[in-house]
Amino acid sequence: MIVKLIELKQMGGVPNLQEVFINTEQVVCVKQASMRVDESSMPEGLDNRTEFSNIYLDHGQTGMILTVVGPPAVIETKINSAKKQLLKG
Repeated sequence: MIVKLIELKQMGGVPNLQEVFINTEQVVCVKQASMRVDESSMPEGLDNRTEFSNIYLDHGQTGMILTVVGPPAVIETKINSAKKQLLKG
C-alpha cells in the first residue's frame, strides 16, 4: 500500500517541505530523527516543537533514508493503517 507523508529536505542549507508517497512494503525501520532546524529557517506551518522521523526504506543494496515530519509513533500508525485491507469472502 502507498501512504502520503511530508518530507523535510535540505536544499542549499534551507529546509523545504514536500509531499512524498511511500510504499509501506519497503519500510524497514522508523527512528526518531536527531536533527534540529533553526527556528528562523523553519518552513511555514512548523515550529521548534515539531518532531521528525527517519524512515529507512529497502532500496536494493544501498537502502534509502527519508526525514519526514512527525514522531515515530504517528508515522508507524500511518504506515500500519495503510496496510490494513478488507478481506472479501
